[in-house]
Amino acid sequence: MEEQQHIIETFSEMAPRYESLMNSELTRFWGFTYENFVGEFLEGLQTNSEDIILDIATGTAFIPSYLIRHRKPFKKIIGLDLTFHMLHNAGRNIPNSDKYERPELICASAHEMPLKPASIDRAICCLATHHMNADLLLTNIFTSLKPGGVAHLADAGGSSKWKNGIIRFFIKSIAFMYFLITENYSRAIAESSAIANIHTTTEWTSIAEAEGFININIQELKSKKFWAPNPITMKFEKPEE
Repeated sequence: MEEQQHIIETFSEMAPRYESLMNSELTRFWGFTYENFVGEFLEGLQTNSEDIILDIATGTAFIPSYLIRHRKPFKKIIGLDLTFHMLHNAGRNIPNSDKYERPELICASAHEMPLKPASIDRAICCLATHHMNADLLLTNIFTSLKPGGVAHLADAGGSSKWKNGIIRFFIKSIAFMYFLITENYSRAIAESSAIANIHTTTEWTSIAEAEGFININIQELKSKKFWAPNPITMKFEKPEE
């Protein structure tokens, strides 16, 4: 609970500057702008006019806005986020469109999603899984997806070497000091604690298979910085009944 409180405090404070901060940090760590990374992640996303889409940890609704701007077809999109301040900024960022129903914004945790079972066609989660329990997240996504539904996730990928206690402590310490210096104490706690939730592609495959997903496709993108972990994009499908 204390870790979640630090996450809420961190992202509440970041909300007014979230997109510019992500742009700066992704460029520094991976060599991607925020929009370029989202574009790479969503490249080839095939939607239809009947799709109900869930964007988990929607933040300032960058992804719903991206889908609207790029005229991706869908029936409805739901943006879920843990912090009210993020959703307040999201409401102001979503472009007006006569073609689309305005996205529904819900303040809730991905660990306790207030959705009916088998109610969505696609679930998206970008750059947030490291603040979540992966098993619980995928359980909730699997439950919420309709049969044949698809999950799309993207985040930093981990290394098997990080499982070594000494190496993990070293990485957590570096993360803590970096964000303490560049940001604040709550961000330092939130990001250093998140190291334990960064998984390898093999681990993600095992977690997804255990939850019942099929057609698991995980791609590793190449970071433009040799010292930064490579980002990964993931796609899982819920079997048809």
